[in-house]
Amino acid sequence: MTRTLALACIPALLVGCLEKKPRNDISMDLPGNTRRMPAEWEPQEAIWLQWPAEWEGRQVADSFVSIIEVVAEYEDVHLLVPDRYEHDRASGALSHVDRLTIHTVPTNSSWMRDNGPRYVEVDGELVIQNWEFDGWGGEWGPASLYVDDNVVPDVVAELLDLPTEYIPVIHERGDLEVNGSDTAMVNWSVVSHRNPGHSRKALTEAFQEALGVDSVIWAEGFDPMDGTRGHIDGMARFVAEDTILVGKDGSQLMEDVADQIRSQRPDLEVLRLESPDAALFMNFLVGNGFVLVATSGYASEDAVAEEVLGDLFAGREVRFANVDALWRNGGGIHCVTNDQPVAPE
Repeated sequence: MTRTLALACIPALLVGCLEKKPRNDISMDLPGNTRRMPAEWEPQEAIWLQWPAEWEGRQVADSFVSIIEVVAEYEDVHLLVPDRYEHDRASGALSHVDRLTIHTVPTNSSWMRDNGPRYVEVDGELVIQNWEFDGWGGEWGPASLYVDDNVVPDVVAELLDLPTEYIPVIHERGDLEVNGSDTAMVNWSVVSHRNPGHSRKALTEAFQEALGVDSVIWAEGFDPMDGTRGHIDGMARFVAEDTILVGKDGSQLMEDVADQIRSQRPDLEVLRLESPDAALFMNFLVGNGFVLVATSGYASEDAVAEEVLGDLFAGREVRFANVDALWRNGGGIHCVTNDQPVAPE
């Protein structure tokens, strides 16, 4: 049954009251002796999403319904809606979905992968990290338009009664892949754009300290049509601790990314998903017992993605959803979902 929770239950988190100010330095003194960020294929407690704002186009909501319908078959779903009006719209469109909780929380957009929490285990306890979010470096308006999105991790931490760490680096989670142990993968074209004036060495150390990794793989390059400047989750994904899947769509960009990964970490296996729709397919979501992929509309191409991902994630069902409206709006399934891992025992 769909459940609803209102912002009134967390009055300390009224709009903008926890607005954070980006800092010029990225030095940190984080607590704990051990830390790691769980990989996406590890057991999950829930998937979180933010209902699309009116300015993003009403048809995008249909993509959200398609995503939530599938995910809720396998695990709990939490949906943030910004006000009572959108609450009524969302609850009406999803009235048939079980395992769904709707929270009325101010938000500015629908891209919860980017502005939402990162979950890190610190000394065996789950902690939410809040990295700075400035609206993709001003690509779609100044950071002041995304104040509510910037505090969403704090809201989720309150809802889940989890501690929060603040990381003074501007970055989106869609540009982060981890293998669950010692390696992160990000795109320098994104990170350097959001944090001008900071060296790769300083930013590498920041990722290492925050996430508990030993190695950071730096991709570089982006499609000029991509307003994010190249989120890694549209090009390359960790699919196992020692394996990275890279798209192969005929573009030089994806060839360069594959070569960059091989040159930095020759010990890792690099596999390819070859399709004209590789970027769409690469934006898949891994959950409890499923892999959710956007359909291309072409059965032969979808079959390629199903075979590759089915082999890599044996034991999980490969499911497809039509998210054409979302893709036209600039992203895919992974871009709007935010996975919450199960807390360590």
